[in-house]
Amino acid sequence: MKFLTLCAFLLFALPAMALPTAKITKLRGEVLFNGVALKKGSEITKSGVLKTKGRSFVKLEISKWNNSIVLGPNGEMNLDLSKKEVSKSYNFIKGRMRWLTGKGKKSSGVIHTKQASVGVRGTDYLLIANSLLGETEIIVFDGRVQFQNASDLKDSKVLKKNQWGGLGGRYGASIGKVLDLPPNVINAFSKQLNW
Repeated sequence: MKFLTLCAFLLFALPAMALPTAKITKLRGEVLFNGVALKKGSEITKSGVLKTKGRSFVKLEISKWNNSIVLGPNGEMNLDLSKKEVSKSYNFIKGRMRWLTGKGKKSSGVIHTKQASVGVRGTDYLLIANSLLGETEIIVFDGRVQFQNASDLKDSKVLKKNQWGGLGGRYGASIGKVLDLPPNVINAFSKQLNW
């Protein structure tokens, strides 16, 4: 009887204790993870560097964390799947990425760029990291996001739906005024990486 109880425990407990997995649900062009080409349906089960080449896109879903990420052309990010927690941390190096939290679900974590950290609280937004100019931009489509200066943690703003923020390069060394974007601008940005 003890053996059957142990088997039942392992059958139900191990999946809950398993580390997160990122599944490639959409892919166009050439996408590499730790230098190895990915294809639609591939699963990423360890930490590493995700890169897209020119004219390439990838959408990955991390069901354990209730989110999906779309990485646009010439993008690069460090993907850390070494933690079981719902709260996670990503290092976005360059390009454009779109964060989407599943409808009716909650997700949290932090995305770091060289200039800023973005506190995720279940939302939909576009993040642009321009490594050449040393700047980060964010456009929020839904939810709330904490946008914080990586070199001055007191410099922080909460962005809401239909707002834009920028830091570094052309936008200055501190987070300036958060802009409310008109519907036509939001509409144009919302089409980017909306897979």
